[in-house]
Amino acid sequence: MEKSACLKKVGVLKLPREQVAEYDGIWGLFQKNAELQDNSVQGITLDKLINAILFNLEFLCNTIDGIPFDELSDYVTVNLAEKGEEKFRQELLNLGKNEGQIAVWFEFAKFAIAKRHRSLDPEKITRSIHLAHPFLESYLELAEKINRKEGKSNAVQEAQNLIDQIQKFFETDPYMAQAIHENSQIPYADWDENYGGS
Repeated sequence: MEKSACLKKVGVLKLPREQVAEYDGIWGLFQKNAELQDNSVQGITLDKLINAILFNLEFLCNTIDGIPFDELSDYVTVNLAEKGEEKFRQELLNLGKNEGQIAVWFEFAKFAIAKRHRSLDPEKITRSIHLAHPFLESYLELAEKINRKEGKSNAVQEAQNLIDQIQKFFETDPYMAQAIHENSQIPYADWDENYGGS
């Protein structure tokens, strides 16, 4: 399966999320209903988890043939190769980076090299996409029920059940767990510290 075909499958899953976004998400629906407002945190948690499903599935599609170097991994690996660890470390210290940040960057460089050419099984990605589909459908159904003012008494419990199911999916689906782990390895890099960030 090509990257574009994979992304097209994920694109289908975006439709329910986009429909819920028209209601301002589950969080927005909870905020608009007095009896649900106290549970808005659950609404925003569910919205975030739905976005995480889509983000991580897109990540799997985009990295089906390996994780391409980004600006940070390219910068660090090239400089490590050219200058060596100690000289490059000193250069980074002179540029105002701290030891903790440097350690994270060097560790990330090792990760980037190791994962640059790793490949994923397209059938397993497709399986993850199919397993995610019911979560998006349930998300849309919940939003529509709340919007129609139906079943508000059950909305909080339904949202919590969906949160629990998605979190279990993240833990038990091997490719979703891998995507979450790989994404957690990518550090934030503030290239122009004059404008926000660290």
